[in-house]
Amino acid sequence: MLESLKFHLKPSIFESEKILILNPEFLEFETVNFSKLEIAELRYGIRAIKGYRFRIGRIYCIDIKSLSGEIIKIRLKSVYRVRRVYLGKKFKEIVEAILANYINDISKDYFQRFKNKNEFNILGNIFKQEGIVLDKTVDIIPWTDLGTKNYLTYYSLFSKANPNLYRSFTYLLDWNTIVLYSVSRSILKQKGI
Repeated sequence: MLESLKFHLKPSIFESEKILILNPEFLEFETVNFSKLEIAELRYGIRAIKGYRFRIGRIYCIDIKSLSGEIIKIRLKSVYRVRRVYLGKKFKEIVEAILANYINDISKDYFQRFKNKNEFNILGNIFKQEGIVLDKTVDIIPWTDLGTKNYLTYYSLFSKANPNLYRSFTYLLDWNTIVLYSVSRSILKQKGI
């Protein structure tokens, strides 16, 4: 069940508090407001803060892009492990709420397009009824030959018969990697693979 959530975010100990509202019908952060239908893409992950010789902290990053190209950037910073566990939990809650309220509907829309036998493109990969064409290749990988691997920071698609034919996508850098993951896995599951 979708629910409205309100987060009081203090990106770092030196910044003022900001409010994030995740409602099933809209998303609001500071003065920017997107309706559910305006939300187009998501990327998220954890970036290291590098010191002179070692990492001194981490930045939890969440970027949400609208259809018009406007981007909401949410950043939570932990330096020298201060508030690391607390911010990690908050980051996870926010990402899960965004996925449940907005991104799952985008994935379902793509999956419905596949069921209706329409071709579509996610991150340069063309989804066809026979298989998938990875970006910048002419070879189609049949669904029975498509392999997937999901890691903490990235997701990859590859041909089981030809391991040199692959692409990987980083959750932090590539928009809608989570949608690519969801749609490709749903298609493989539907086909019993």
